[in-house]
Amino acid sequence: MGRAKLPNPLLLPIEVGRPKIPSVELPPPDHTYGIKSDLGGEGAGAVIGAWAEHAANAAVQPGRDFRQLNRMAISKGLGQNAQQVAAFRRNHDARLKGGHEKGGLPSHALPSAQDPAFAYGIKSGAKVSMEALMANQYQNDWVAEQGKKEDQYQMARKTIPVTHTRASLGHRYVEPVVDDRPAFKMKKFANVGSRV
Repeated sequence: MGRAKLPNPLLLPIEVGRPKIPSVELPPPDHTYGIKSDLGGEGAGAVIGAWAEHAANAAVQPGRDFRQLNRMAISKGLGQNAQQVAAFRRNHDARLKGGHEKGGLPSHALPSAQDPAFAYGIKSGAKVSMEALMANQYQNDWVAEQGKKEDQYQMARKTIPVTHTRASLGHRYVEPVVDDRPAFKMKKFANVGSRV
């Protein structure tokens, strides 16, 4: 037999505050969609509290020191061609002192490993007082400083003398000329009377 026919999803009742009733057959409640994660009985606190750091394997031998092998082969008189050097390397061994070679440069310790107080980058300025921040002291200091600057500006402004030019002095002391001329009228309107 085929699957049981489910009701029309558009006709199913909708309850407020609850999910819609499924209109398809769903797997049982214990079914897991996707890959089931294995937590291993540890929570986030246990994982963070027991952080596993890398520990180097003490049994691993350091890499071969090919420079030293080449020098040894030349000192024994077997470094005249590549075949002699390869045969010497098969029978003799020399190891690096500091583990695997890294680009031919010696490894240096970081400054922070030698001095815990060492800081990378630019050091920040002086420590900020939390009490001054909470009391808005920095803004109050700035407002007081601006008030002092304004007072200095006003004092300097009072001492600036006003320098007059000859034109400004002439405009200051000359009486305005009285204009007795009649108001302008066009000739054709000169004899026309006014109307109300």
